[in-house]
Amino acid sequence: MPDRPTMEFIRPLTDIELGGRPLEVTSAELVRIQHWRGDEPAQREWEVHGRTYDEKLRDGAQAIAFSADGKRFKGRVVVSASQSIGSKLSIFDAVGLGDLVEG
Repeated sequence: MPDRPTMEFIRPLTDIELGGRPLEVTSAELVRIQHWRGDEPAQREWEVHGRTYDEKLRDGAQAIAFSADGKRFKGRVVVSASQSIGSKLSIFDAVGLGDLVEG
């Protein structure tokens, strides 16, 4: 019986589109988070974490699409990004809104 959420990490993500336009990343991963109610699965969440030099990256709700494990996924996320001091590298977190759909 898990006493905390379990996480599954899927790397690498390729062909990422954010807000309908391609996003070139240096690295990115999908994190699936499973919450539990005793032995029973309860709420499931997902997030995408990554790094990019793309200066057009913006915060806020937007569509996301990407490929992972030979499959194509689509969903909506809320993006939060911050740029490293003295660098053009941005780190972003995209928290899933609703379901992540394969296809």
